[in-house]
Amino acid sequence: MKGRKPTKKELKRTLLSIIQSTAFLSCHAFGFSSGVCLLRRLFGKFNVLSVAFVPCFLCSLVGILIERPSRRGLLSLYVTNVASETFYNMMVDRGIINPIPYGDLFIFGSSITLLLYFFRGQHNKTDSIYSLLRFVVGPSEENDYTKPLLSPQTPQLEKLNQDTIRQTITDIHQAYCTIDSKLKTIWTNDVCPHAYGCLHYVLSSGTRLFLVGYTLQLTLKSLLQANRILRKPSYILKLMISPDTFSLGAFLGGFSSIYRIVSCVMRRLLGKDSKYICIPAGSLASLTFCLYRNNTIALYVMLKTLQIMYIKGSNDGLFPDLPQANIFFYCFSTSILFHAAILEPHNLRPSYWKFLQSVSGGCIGLVDRHCLDTFGLKSSESLERVLKKYKPVPLQVFKF
Repeated sequence: MKGRKPTKKELKRTLLSIIQSTAFLSCHAFGFSSGVCLLRRLFGKFNVLSVAFVPCFLCSLVGILIERPSRRGLLSLYVTNVASETFYNMMVDRGIINPIPYGDLFIFGSSITLLLYFFRGQHNKTDSIYSLLRFVVGPSEENDYTKPLLSPQTPQLEKLNQDTIRQTITDIHQAYCTIDSKLKTIWTNDVCPHAYGCLHYVLSSGTRLFLVGYTLQLTLKSLLQANRILRKPSYILKLMISPDTFSLGAFLGGFSSIYRIVSCVMRRLLGKDSKYICIPAGSLASLTFCLYRNNTIALYVMLKTLQIMYIKGSNDGLFPDLPQANIFFYCFSTSILFHAAILEPHNLRPSYWKFLQSVSGGCIGLVDRHCLDTFGLKSSESLERVLKKYKPVPLQVFKF
């Protein structure tokens, strides 16, 4: 509500939005179970598609049409992300493909390099991924950025009669400003688009993003371990120095620092700025992904890259324009996820299995898989492995 008192119109719109999203989820719950029973009665038997894939596709089609159009793209991107990993696990489980060592690193590195190339190029940059890149590598790396005419100045801080603590803080701040001003004058270059020296350009971004990543990771871990921290407050110190807490900050800070320093070195060697500099810079910077390997991030970057490439190719007439493609991808990807949840849950991403268990009140884990073993996927054995590995959700019984 932007920090102000909401109007009746805004409250009404918010309430309708909540009801609409609730109907979207409810359609999946009732539509899937109803679709399974309906197809069973129509065909008189189950097959590998009618067990989950087809009924889920139908109920997803109705559900996504109920949801707000502004959310359809994000929902489609999310489920396609999870479905891509699930489909890969299914292929590996069947022996069709072999696991690729550091495949996530290759996917992230190649995708982020292409995104940075588009970021440096001249085309539409309204996608939200460009705002994220602008935050990480800086707006000065864009092709249309104008170098500001600034001169570093050392701020003059007056020393007033203050107590010891305030005087110490003032001295520290003054020392920081002095060092910062000196860094701005080191390793300057007219070819680089940033305002101050390259050393300041690299260190300022790396330090800032490291602190952002560290703070986010520490906050998330503290919230997840809130009960333990309340029982034992000293546990927060263990979280603060845990290597896992530093991983996100090291990845973000390292990526930004390496990208910037490689870009500055390449500009000095070439004597000019070029959009092709982002290729070696992005490739080397992507190696920091080893510090925070995450399949969700790698697949998200890959899918956004493919989406941007397709949109660009469609605008140039290279690819056909597919209307409502996000609806199809949402339905198809959700069908893959439900198929895996019923027939081969061990191939499903753990977080998504827990989500299905939570929203279904544990019912997704109570579906009898023994009758489905005839399809040769060992569904009952797969369910037992998953339930042993992850804590089952108690069945919720509602009395009226």
